[in-house]
Parts: sequence; structure tokens; C-alpha cells
Amino acid sequence: MIRRQLERVVDFEEGEFLPALLAGLYFFCLLFGYFMLRPLRESMGLEGGVDRLRWLYVGTLVSIIVINVIYGALVSKVERRRFIPIVYRFAIACLLVFLGLLLWRGDELGATVGSVFYVWLSAFNVFTLTVFWGFMADTFTLEQGKRLFGFIGLGGTLGALAGSTYAWQLAGLLGPVGLMLSAAVLLECATQLARRLGTLAARRSQEEAREEVEPVGGVSWSGITRVLQSPFLRGIAIYILVFTVMSTLLYFEKMRIVDETVEGLNKRTEVFAGIEVLAQSLTILVQVFLTARLMRWFGVGSLLAVVPAVSLVGFSWLTLAPSLLAVTVFEATRKACNYGVSKPARETLFTVVSRDEKYKAKGVIDTFVYRTGDSVGTLVDKPIHAAAVALAAVALPLAALGVGLAVWLGLAEKRRAEADDLESPDESPEPQLA
Repeated sequence: MIRRQLERVVDFEEGEFLPALLAGLYFFCLLFGYFMLRPLRESMGLEGGVDRLRWLYVGTLVSIIVINVIYGALVSKVERRRFIPIVYRFAIACLLVFLGLLLWRGDELGATVGSVFYVWLSAFNVFTLTVFWGFMADTFTLEQGKRLFGFIGLGGTLGALAGSTYAWQLAGLLGPVGLMLSAAVLLECATQLARRLGTLAARRSQEEAREEVEPVGGVSWSGITRVLQSPFLRGIAIYILVFTVMSTLLYFEKMRIVDETVEGLNKRTEVFAGIEVLAQSLTILVQVFLTARLMRWFGVGSLLAVVPAVSLVGFSWLTLAPSLLAVTVFEATRKACNYGVSKPARETLFTVVSRDEKYKAKGVIDTFVYRTGDSVGTLVDKPIHAAAVALAAVALPLAALGVGLAVWLGLAEKRRAEADDLESPDESPEPQLA
């Protein structure tokens, strides 16, 4: 019954329903666990004061550099069916360490442990997600990604909504220990789903079965060199950098507007929760009814351009008439367009690169480049605000650059797909970045 209902809105072909369902459940478990822990991260991070949070962004970036080297070495030496469980079980082990500290010291953990937890969760979240989407790009083809990534992304959105609700309703009852144990269970569920999906995908052909048991190979830092050498990967990296800088600028503008217009901790919490619920609700509607259809009708480049285009309109609105209504509508719409439209399109870009690039280069882009954008946005925001410079003076050129990059990446992906040369993607014809 449920399958028939899903097939009315998702264009499944023969043999695709079960892999897509497993992938959606896998993503559900990952984001359920993360969004359950995120309020705990914010609370522990505030132990050192609000001003210290800017430095925690920098700490997250530094930790990502170290983890990238370790992750690259792991991917080079260990086959996929083993390194994915290793990544998630390492996360479980870290959670158990923090849990032990909580049981030992209770409420006396202090600012240092709170800061370490903030940095760890911020860094490891992007790694668990880049492993997930690298696995999806390695499992599904470009054509399948256009049809199925919206459905798979829906699993993550439902997990985020479930995690936020779980923490909101049960944090007082379970406490930090209960939340960490729950997240650890969900990570193990994600691990088992990943193993099942890998086994199912490997049955499709002898070549895929061989890839499942062979390591990616190469050296640990090849992800960095791949990004530097490939115009296509550089284009993706710059697109991500632009996106994250704008996200951080919007985040701090939202915080200032809420601080100036809303009084009281409870009222502010309600406002932030309302923005999140609105964004997730809009995302679900887009993912269910629009993502796959828009991908077929307009192509990857057009969908990548949606978030920069929304940013052009939104930052203009905030500059002309800054208000709580403006920032609420802008942030909720931008998040829904990102998770429902642009991110599924962005993940299809990695279906036309080599396996080494799907894991290592993607890991560099989704972690180091992403968090670099956060840090740059954090550093740029303060002088802009202090000098009373209009936010649009910085944000609008970035949004326009994002639109141009989206069009370029769409053309590059199309030419790579037509070349059908996934083994040596750098030799595929592609437009050159200016």
C-alpha cells in the first residue's frame, strides 16, 4: 500500500524501490541523530560565552583539516564496505567518551569539554554526511540521481524534523546522557542500513561487486590535489564556498534582528523553532512533489541556480526593509530550496567523477571548503556590521557569482555525462572557469 502511494509521486524503475528506500532510511537515521544532539551542542558551546563561538568556528576548521588527512588515508587503504562502518563507529565511540565524562562529572564539565563537544559534533556531522552522499553518488547513476535523490533527501528532512521534535519533547526527561545514547543507537542503525545497501548494490554487476571489496586506492591527500587540478571540482568548491559564506552572513543577520525585536529566552526559542519548522515543512513539500520533476524539466544547472537566485531577492529585501518577517521568510525559503532543490542537484555532480573523487575530493569539498566558508563569513560579518556597510554590498555579488557558477556546472556535468568517461574525468570535455 505504502509502496503504491510512493510510486505515484516518485518515478521508480524496476529494482530501484528497495535501494532508494534503504538510502532514505539511512539518511533518516543520520539526521535524526544529529538534530537530536544539536540543541545539546548549542547549550554546551555556550558554556564559554557567545563571543567564544566565533573561535569554535575556527577550531572546527582546524579539526577538519586533521580529520581529512586521516579520512583520506582510510579511504585509500580500506574497501568501502569496511571504511563506512569504521567512520560511523568511531563517531559512536566518541559519543561514549563524552557520555562517560557526563556520568563522571555531571554538570561540572565546564567550558573546555563543552567547546570540544561543539567542535567535534560540528566537524563530524559534515563528515558523516559527505560519506553518505559519496556513497549515494557511487551507488546511483546520474540519471537515477535526478529521479531519486529528492526522495532520498526527504528521508533526511523527516529525520531532522524527528530529531528536533525528539530533543524538544524529551531533552528534559532523558538529559544529555539519554540523548547521546539515543544518537549512538541511531548511528548503529545507519551503519547496518549502509551495509545492507552496499550488499544490494553490489549484486547488480560483477564490476560493482569488485568495487565493494576493493579500496579506492591512491594517497591520503589526493582529494586536495584532485580539487586543485580539476576545473570541474574547483567549480563545485567555489560554489560551496559562496553558498556557505552567504549562509553565515544570513545567520548573523538573523541573530541581530531577533536580538533587537524579540525579548525573552522563551520567545526567542519559539522564533528560532518556528523558522526551523517552517523550513523543514516547506522542504518536505518540495521534495515530495517537485524535486524529481524539476530535475527532469529544467536540468541540474537551473536547479543549482535556485538558491543563489533566492539569495539575490532575500538579501535585497533585508537591505531595504530588515524585519523579523523578512528574515523568517527568507531563511525558511532558502533552506527549503537548498535541501529540496539545489542540494539534490549538487549531489548529482559527483555521479560523473571517479570513485577516488567521490570520496576523497568530495570529502575535502564538503568538509574543509564548507567550514572555510563558515569561517570566512564569520570574519567578514563583524567588520561589515561595525562599518555599517549594507549587507547587500557583499551578499548580492556573491549571489550573482553563485548563479553563474550554477550554469557553468550544469553545462560541465552534461558534457561529462555525454563523454561517458568516468574512469578519467579530468580528460572529459568541460568548460573552462574564467
